[in-house]
Amino acid sequence: MHHGPGRIIFDVTTSMRWTGPPVGIVRVERQLALWALNNLPDAVFAFFDPRRMAYCALRTDVRPFLLGDAALETLGLPDPARPGRRKTDRVPAALRSFVLWMGRPRRMLLGQLEAVRLNTGRPCLRRLVGRLQVFLMSKKYRDIMFRADGTRRAFLPYRIVLAPPLQFLPSDILICAGAGWVHTNIRAIRDIKSHLKFRFVLFCHDLIPILFPHFYSKRDADIFQTYMHEALTIADLMVVTSRRVKEDCRRYLMQHGIEAVKIAVVPLGFDVEERDTRVTFLPNGLLPGRYVLMVSTIEPRKGHRLLYNVWRRLVTDGVIQQRQFKLVFVGRRGWMIDDLLRQIRADRTVSDQIIIMHGVNDDLLKTLYKQAAFCVYPSYYEGYGLPICEAFAHGKAVLASTGGALPEITQGLSPCLDAQDEEAWYKLIREWIEHPDARTPFEQVIRHQFKHPDWSESAAIFFSACKFDLSEA
Repeated sequence: MHHGPGRIIFDVTTSMRWTGPPVGIVRVERQLALWALNNLPDAVFAFFDPRRMAYCALRTDVRPFLLGDAALETLGLPDPARPGRRKTDRVPAALRSFVLWMGRPRRMLLGQLEAVRLNTGRPCLRRLVGRLQVFLMSKKYRDIMFRADGTRRAFLPYRIVLAPPLQFLPSDILICAGAGWVHTNIRAIRDIKSHLKFRFVLFCHDLIPILFPHFYSKRDADIFQTYMHEALTIADLMVVTSRRVKEDCRRYLMQHGIEAVKIAVVPLGFDVEERDTRVTFLPNGLLPGRYVLMVSTIEPRKGHRLLYNVWRRLVTDGVIQQRQFKLVFVGRRGWMIDDLLRQIRADRTVSDQIIIMHGVNDDLLKTLYKQAAFCVYPSYYEGYGLPICEAFAHGKAVLASTGGALPEITQGLSPCLDAQDEEAWYKLIREWIEHPDARTPFEQVIRHQFKHPDWSESAAIFFSACKFDLSEA
């Protein structure tokens, strides 16, 4: 039996491993960790080390990782979720460095030079090493080692970042809010917990790969299901972002005979700046108020194919040319989507009418929201739907789907359509393009009625829920 509050041990593995613009789960983990850093002086930030199958504290400040100013060099670390699967995992430890130098000489050299650059106290040597690195970098490494504004981002070797494994106490509370199915090993966590009896809080964003495995590769769906089943079994508290995800989790627990666990619903946060100090111009080819915006990772579940089909019909019917509209996809390139992207590129009917943008920074994204005519989000199923909140915060009407928690998130402020009803999407998108006044009532209601917690409020609710006393459960 546990009594009283213990240390908050916050897993920042996903944030430290991430090198690109933050997507949903990364953004959530980073925002929660930043709040803990600023408000919980005793919080401990930990990285799951797959070499030792244990959590390690950090020797360095975690803040640069949470702000995207640093990334972790993980070359040589085994796959945490599937140890032994990579070829390098099966190489004897004594030979691993040699094999890595033979197979990845550029990355190994960049890593060695980075250790020199970060540790030298001689400014001239630091500049010299930096220039040599730039000469050696391919675009892939330049994207990792430089920020969007052209300044350097630290690329820290894991050996100098990680401290020895953490010694958990029974009163500790381990919080996992990232992509643990990829970046940790849930069976190792289960074994540690069985011996040390700490409390485990799982932030469950959704169960979509279990509910709809056909939207994922079999490998990814299997990894997720293995992780989530074990995590649900050992969790002392689950935090979810919507009532719909809570229902999904309750149903899964009942179907698999897992003892009911306490579930807290905590909405995600969203911060809106009152005033923008930077002016970002639209990319060439886009006119203010003359494009429809879809913000999401590009993957099968999100509904990009439906929008492609609808837009093709609108072009064929002359609507797009007459109104000079574009369709803009903003998001990271995901999985099982290559065929659609090839089809769009090869389709002369729409290739100039659909613009796909990757790696968009926050300033440009805000501009794209502000200047859009309206936004669309035809996802088949969502556990939350933060892009809807982002669009609402910029006063934009949204055509969303009825999938999962989206009707809950839209709060009745925008229409929700069946994600598989192409005809309904065609008719309403056409109406909103041809008759802007049709969306005006929604924009007015959104501006006056949309309310949403900011990240400070959301994180405070989250950590309040996590400091529970299981002796009362």
